[in-house]
Amino acid sequence: MTYKTHLTTGLLFSSVFFLLILKIEPSLTLAVFLTLAAGLGSSAPDLDTPSGELWHKVPAGSLVSRIINPVFIGGHRHLSHSLIGFGLLAFLFWLLLKLIIPSFPLIHNFEPMIILSFALGYASHLFADMFTEMGVPLLFPLDYHFGIPPDPLGKIRIKTGRWFENLIIYPLVSIALLVVVYLYAKEHFNIFGL
Repeated sequence: MTYKTHLTTGLLFSSVFFLLILKIEPSLTLAVFLTLAAGLGSSAPDLDTPSGELWHKVPAGSLVSRIINPVFIGGHRHLSHSLIGFGLLAFLFWLLLKLIIPSFPLIHNFEPMIILSFALGYASHLFADMFTEMGVPLLFPLDYHFGIPPDPLGKIRIKTGRWFENLIIYPLVSIALLVVVYLYAKEHFNIFGL
């Protein structure tokens, strides 16, 4: 899947969980942190791609990506698309959060929610990539790629960045995200007068 689809899917997963299931009423600061965490989590598995969108968003990203890339054994869709990679990057995010939280004491009590939002974004990325031809190696270093539907050749799954993703998947995920936000706003703010 492309960056925009992963980002929207990550925001959808996090929004459904926090707004519709837990029904939290976040402050603006917490909402920003949850959104950033979900966005970062949904992009994190593609840190193994030096030309990935995420690297274009950070200063000197291209240079940093070429230094870090050898760490991701096997290239794209290996370590970072596995359960081991998920645990490793969630741990690194937790460490990053420990550095940031002192600057934002208001969110100290919400650290578990922010980490969970990152995890939901990350999980959404892995889930979405299971629908692509390549699938994901959840049990890396084992070389088996999981996919939905199960199809060893990947012939009936989605091709990343092609018409089906751009014209069907991405719009549907975007609409679902808007529906979640609408339902939350309608219930909590009554801004739609319904």
